[in-house]
Amino acid sequence: MQTDRRRLFVLLALGLVIVPLSLAYRVSSAGTTSLLPLDLTPTAYAYLPLVAKLPTPTPTPTPTGTVIPPDDIENEQAIANQLNQQRYTHGLPSLNLVSELSQAARRHSRDMADHGFTGHTGSDGSDGGQRMEEAGYDWPAWGELIGWGFGGDTSVMVNWWMNSSLHRSIILSSSFGDFGVGYARDPTSDWGHYWTVNFGNRATDGSASSQELRVCTLITQGQSGGSSLIIYSLEPCQ
Repeated sequence: MQTDRRRLFVLLALGLVIVPLSLAYRVSSAGTTSLLPLDLTPTAYAYLPLVAKLPTPTPTPTPTGTVIPPDDIENEQAIANQLNQQRYTHGLPSLNLVSELSQAARRHSRDMADHGFTGHTGSDGSDGGQRMEEAGYDWPAWGELIGWGFGGDTSVMVNWWMNSSLHRSIILSSSFGDFGVGYARDPTSDWGHYWTVNFGNRATDGSASSQELRVCTLITQGQSGGSSLIIYSLEPCQ
């Protein structure tokens, strides 16, 4: 009898250990708890971080004011240096290389390279003046040179501009004190190389005019490349 009692005591003691291991608490959304049996069958687990799954984020459109890195800063600098050298040769002061105008120029060159066109109206419908303003440059008048092709050779591009009287006139103009250069390349595009040069004077109090601006345009193109310009100015076309 005493042996039977001991066996019963051992079984009860084991039961007190086994029962808690075989049960788990579950908390309901109402705050109550209930006991559930645990499945002790060996299972392979992947340990994941205890975070809620977030929805896939929608890409944010690139703001127009985002800084655009150059495709080739040496190419841009070569264009800037050669244009100012042309001005020096003709007894004119150098133009100031302005970051906002370079940003607007890079934006347009990149646009032409990516979308395979040569013109002053961007794929988003913007014109040069709007791109300059969106880059943070306010102007009372502005001009824009673009060029394409010529194997990316900056000297050939500048010579092409200088051999056109109207292109040369904007490079040697006394109406502008600032400029910016943007260059983009895409070997898969029609011309491979695209330049934009923006010209302007920063607006000051009272510098803006309500007078109608005159527009001058010119496009020239050969087998190896071409160029175009547009000028919004109070001065008549030369």
